Amino acid sequence: MKNLIEDKDLYRQSGYLKRFFSVLDALNVEEYVKYDPRIVRGLDYYTGVVFEAKDTGEKNRSILGGGHYDNLVEDVGGEPIPGVGFAMGDVVLPIVLEELGKLPELNLHPADVLVTVFDEELLEESLKVADELRGVGIRTEIFPEAVKLGKQFKYADRTDMHFVVVLGPEELAAGEVKIKDMRTGKQNAIKREQVAGYLKKELATH
Repeated sequence: MKNLIEDKDLYRQSGYLKRFFSVLDALNVEEYVKYDPRIVRGLDYYTGVVFEAKDTGEKNRSILGGGHYDNLVEDVGGEPIPGVGFAMGDVVLPIVLEELGKLPELNLHPADVLVTVFDEELLEESLKVADELRGVGIRTEIFPEAVKLGKQFKYADRTDMHFVVVLGPEELAAGEVKIKDMRTGKQNAIKREQVAGYLKKELATH
């Protein structure tokens, strides 16, 4: 048992966990996440990955903890919908953010660009696009699931997004993405490597 607990690469024997860490890699956040088999949550409705987030400073304060569950919503009378949830310290987090000079002001328009998710197979490609846009300072949101594009466009319209990025199989094969201006309705095919520059230029004129 001791050897299992101390084996930091044990997760590689699980297809589920390998996929999980592959997504983290696509998001470019793998350096912030470590596999730890010692994490145990006190509630029995979790059915997948569980996690804890801690302050990396000297105080090593716990900020939040949670996990993935498949049956909880149905167990309390809802639809059989899987989800991820967590509980956090509403006192600790603002203190940590303030100490780091990262306490944000409330913004009712948090993103300018929505990156859609065409299907599960293209999720990681969409995550990479979103990460690139954020890397050049573009406020970007990625839709949380692979549903019909119409629903994703409605969300973008409802939340006042300026642009929507679509990356489907045809676009991927052509080395392009489609970008729709939600204010004019105009849609353009842009070379994959030019997406960040194109959107940065367009947003500067909005």
